[in-house]
Amino acid sequence: MKVTEAEHRLPSFWPLAIVLIAYLTLGSLFAVLVPPWQVPDEPAHYNYVRLFATTGAYPVLAMGDYQQDVIANQVAPPTAKPDKAIVESLRYEDYEPPLFYTLAAPVYLLAGGALIPLRLFSLLIGAFVVLFAYLAIRDVFPTHPHIAAFTAAFVALLPQHLYMMGGFNNDSLSEALIALAVWLSVRYIRAPSQNRFLSLLPLAIVAGLGFLTKVQTYLALPVVLFAVLASGYRRHSAREIFKALVVVAVIAVLFGLPWWIHNLQVYGGTDLLGLQRHNQVVVGQPTTEEWIQQYGRKGLLLRMAQFTFQSFWGQFGWMSIVLDRRFYWLFLAVTAISTLLFLAWWLHSLSAWRRLRGKQTTSRGQSVYSPFLVLTREQTIALETLGVLMIGTLLAFIWYNLQFVQHQGRYLYMGLISIATAFSLGWHFIVSRQLRLQRWLWLAMVIAFIALDAHLLFRVILPAMR
Repeated sequence: MKVTEAEHRLPSFWPLAIVLIAYLTLGSLFAVLVPPWQVPDEPAHYNYVRLFATTGAYPVLAMGDYQQDVIANQVAPPTAKPDKAIVESLRYEDYEPPLFYTLAAPVYLLAGGALIPLRLFSLLIGAFVVLFAYLAIRDVFPTHPHIAAFTAAFVALLPQHLYMMGGFNNDSLSEALIALAVWLSVRYIRAPSQNRFLSLLPLAIVAGLGFLTKVQTYLALPVVLFAVLASGYRRHSAREIFKALVVVAVIAVLFGLPWWIHNLQVYGGTDLLGLQRHNQVVVGQPTTEEWIQQYGRKGLLLRMAQFTFQSFWGQFGWMSIVLDRRFYWLFLAVTAISTLLFLAWWLHSLSAWRRLRGKQTTSRGQSVYSPFLVLTREQTIALETLGVLMIGTLLAFIWYNLQFVQHQGRYLYMGLISIATAFSLGWHFIVSRQLRLQRWLWLAMVIAFIALDAHLLFRVILPAMR
């Protein structure tokens, strides 16, 4: 029986509702039960919003705002309970762009400065990461909503990601804007409006808001520019494409300009992003050069690979709560199998494209344009856009680690939607001939992740912090 696109679309949102309920329930448990300040950098993010909410002025990063010995000995240990003075001394996030903290300030004031409401606020923003990830992939594969559900579930319930979303930090808004940029890019690729300016405006605004949120969110601009460029090829003249790119870039830059001027005024020189001041302030933070001298290049790379992998899946507290080795072997097996399945899907797609190009249907009357046969041009560009995001995320990760030792997997979460989509395509490819299994694969993963997250919270994280 042939299933139409309309019939596929009817139930497509109830899996999203289940994923969001699981995310908000488990995330709330993390937000409420994890002891204060046991999420990386949480004290510094809290102090930013505290100072802005109480003074009305954005803080300025200064020498002394970062204290490595205080963090290592009095804040980061899992059982640490730092007093108010210690917490208020950590202000090394004061260089961050202001949008997240501006939005969080009313919550701070209404809650009287309590941490848990701020954590729940951050968690709620993180729900939009899940929502936009689902909408983006559903629009790429509108007749296969289960692929989008799998992607959203992976984004929502990955243990370390859920842990970070349950803390107070600007990662949630940063990732939400990236996911929104991807979704809007997909919609633009699928059906660019005849009114070019109105169709480009949302892309430009989201990229511009990224400039006001976090340095990593700058990735939104190359993502939307690539979507405009790639979707315009063969549809518009080179002049029209160039004009569209300029419109997006100029409008986006206008959003970031006031903050960059502010940074030049308070930090001087050419410090547009405040990063030069940041590098001066974080005295004592391990540098890559120091580790090369201590461990050698090979030793550094091995440590980087292991620590990044472990902390991508789950290494809690301030990276001090390491799981039993059996968990990491399980995560490694899942990662390796998922990678092989994704490569198999990709190679199969190339082969099918060569065999079926020019045909519209198979011998059974099914459209060849599906995730498991030949992709449309729009689907290909959309997946290439996800590839651009992932490449940008990896380059940013490498750039950051060229100077400082920051082998934390959470820095790859800007590209989490790309990773989750690759996992989803691989696993659905292997069961592509089992329609019923395809439809419920996402739910099996949700159940598995719920069990895993609950176990890690109640049997690993909380006992380690008592």
